[in-house]
Amino acid sequence: MKKHFVISEFDQPARHGFQRAAYPPDFYDRLGVLCTMLEVIREAIGNTPITILSGYRSEAYNRKIGGAKHSQHVQGRAADIKCANWTARQVHEAIMERRVRGHLPWLGGLGLYPTFVHVDVRPSDRLVRWTGTRMGS
Repeated sequence: MKKHFVISEFDQPARHGFQRAAYPPDFYDRLGVLCTMLEVIREAIGNTPITILSGYRSEAYNRKIGGAKHSQHVQGRAADIKCANWTARQVHEAIMERRVRGHLPWLGGLGLYPTFVHVDVRPSDRLVRWTGTRMGS
């Protein structure tokens, strides 16, 4: 897909009683934008590899794990990420710094959780931000 990311990283995992589900080909244009953004984020954190904890989710899977009703994951526009040797807060701050500088025009949603950061490329005129309490995705 991009230099440091492959499509299968964004597949719905086989967990919570669900089988693995491939990222939908109809959403590949969205994934291209998401991966472009993730490459910029990777650069912002010193070229540290990014682990995709959660990418695409079916509606049923999203409901099962307690995801947001209008989750960008279901639309193929989101990733929950973590980076080795970086706290979620540090990654979040690096993303915000790049956003303020105009280097992340695609960023539509940014969530900070205790152990990961949510990023998405929702179509929006403003950045939607929040802090959550979930420990994993």
